[in-house]
Amino acid sequence: MKNRVTLHYVIAAAAFAVVACALYLLYINPDQIKSLIITIIGCSLVGVGQILIIRQKKKQ
Repeated sequence: MKNRVTLHYVIAAAAFAVVACALYLLYINPDQIKSLIITIIGCSLVGVGQILIIRQKKKQ
């Protein structure tokens, strides 16, 4: 069970790292705003979803 929770932590951290990278790229080159905004929204949803899964598993 601990390995599964750790996997969710890794996925959430990776998703938020991609969000940070996309925000940096958006700051550097605002011409790609549409694709970067889609990436930011998608990875944010994945990260938040993983955090909700972690919270649910800790309650059990």
